[in-house]
Amino acid sequence: DVPSDPETMLIDREDLSFIEGRIGEMLSDLEKRVLVLYMDGKSYVEISEEMGRHVKSVDNALQRIKRKLLKYLEEK
Repeated sequence: DVPSDPETMLIDREDLSFIEGRIGEMLSDLEKRVLVLYMDGKSYVEISEEMGRHVKSVDNALQRIKRKLLKYLEEK
């Protein structure tokens, strides 16, 4: 659902900005890059080739990201 109330839209944007900032603090530079590429729809192989890393390194980074995000959501 897309809120039509300007106040709700502003609050939602502020919440999103806070969450993005918090994620930025929690993740390493490698994890941030992997997450952005993954969210852009790239496969593990494409990410590994673009970053010059092994596929296992990409998989490990995504597993760490998942754990960190789940922990953050549980604490909230």
